[in-house]
Amino acid sequence: MLLAVVNKSHLITHDQVQAAIGACAKQVRLHLAPAWDMLPAPVILYDDEDKAPDGADLLVILSDPGHAHALGFHRETPRGKPYCRAFVQPILNHGGSLLEGQLSVSATLSHEVCEWLVDPYLNLWANGPDGFYPVEVCDPVQNDSYEIDGVSVSNFVTKRYFDPLAPKRSQFDWMHKLKAPFSMTEGGYQQVRKDGDIQTRYGARYPDWKRELHQFEAARTARRLAA
Repeated sequence: MLLAVVNKSHLITHDQVQAAIGACAKQVRLHLAPAWDMLPAPVILYDDEDKAPDGADLLVILSDPGHAHALGFHRETPRGKPYCRAFVQPILNHGGSLLEGQLSVSATLSHEVCEWLVDPYLNLWANGPDGFYPVEVCDPVQNDSYEIDGVSVSNFVTKRYFDPLAPKRSQFDWMHKLKAPFSMTEGGYQQVRKDGDIQTRYGARYPDWKRELHQFEAARTARRLAA
């Protein structure tokens, strides 16, 4: 399992992407994989996708998604192969940056990398208090980030987050923002599937413009609704 990253955007340099991917790779190795009792997977930047190893999953950084509010997504090809995309222009248009803060290209890349590793085929659901919750590890804490080597990466929930019987003193997310399983921060969001319907819930401070990106046809929300 390997994630090959290719930069096709003119809005972020090779060195900036290398710094972002270096932080993401360290996050996977030191934080995410141990928190999920998983083996870390390599996350490597390549100059061209043709240079990526056969069988590698692909994360491509583009300038413009052709949709005003899409920041990134993770889904499968028609043949069932996972892939990711991240977009630079919408982040900058909404006051974000390349490598600093929650609304940054690096945090968006981290979000997609983390969710790719834990649920690459977008088919994992956890039985929660009022339905089934998709195993999305960054969505419930989407508005929080922290730094690795001066580069911002996304907060994420731990394995305990999806355990309704987890002890109260458990660590439910990496930054210790959450106090209970299946909860979310004010800037997070989550989905709940019950009786065949999927409801999306938003934190009190979740931006309206971000809600619109869930209508993007390649977004995780649309992918799960279609499934």
